[in-house]
Amino acid sequence: MSSLTRFLRRTFSTTPTPQPDNVRKAAAELYKERDLKRLVEKFKKSSEYSRFRARTGIYENIVRRLASAGRFQWIEEILEDQKKYQDISKEGFAARLIRLYGRSGMFEQAYKVFDEMPNRGLLSFNALMGACVNAKKFDKVDVFFKELPEKLSIVPDLVSYNTVIKAFCEMGSSDSARLMLDEMEKKGVQPDVITFNTLLYYFFKNGRFDDGRRYGVKWWRKMWSLILGVIMRSCSDLLPKRE
Repeated sequence: MSSLTRFLRRTFSTTPTPQPDNVRKAAAELYKERDLKRLVEKFKKSSEYSRFRARTGIYENIVRRLASAGRFQWIEEILEDQKKYQDISKEGFAARLIRLYGRSGMFEQAYKVFDEMPNRGLLSFNALMGACVNAKKFDKVDVFFKELPEKLSIVPDLVSYNTVIKAFCEMGSSDSARLMLDEMEKKGVQPDVITFNTLLYYFFKNGRFDDGRRYGVKWWRKMWSLILGVIMRSCSDLLPKRE
């Protein structure tokens, strides 16, 4: 890029130069603002700063406050406003909007963001799956899990499987959740504490105590196996090396 091009871009850019003090001041004012309409306007104004747009926590806080007040039209207003920035071309930024819409129960808007993305990968796929669960569109989770990985050329990871298992449990299909656990292990994806806690919670909640105990034992065996493996490796490192 030539010096002239850089000069012209700086001169005619409509985005303010990011100033850390300005961003900190804007964030502090947003946290203190109690009038939700003014909050929306200040948020949109602050979003002009790229450093502000990088602060995920502020987005989550503001959207949560608006959702608690039932101001869903204002959630849509501030999130749709984000699409005018270059950041929307980045998967991580778009995935954030998907998650925020999902947590507010606004699945149609979440899916619209996903559908408009030029480049979709595992991150946005998991964000969409999570949005389905948060918006209680549990049936869509199974559909997307079966159709989208091949279409997007991605391989589901632990987050993907945990989301599907939670969706099945929420639908009362704990048998399908159990089968999904078997499938993920066959695919080489190791379950974690979230996987087993989800299953155990719903097994015991629905009176399936035998299943709960069986998977509880399986989980503790896996945990102890991991712990013992770490101990053995640590002990091996402490032993003197043979010449």
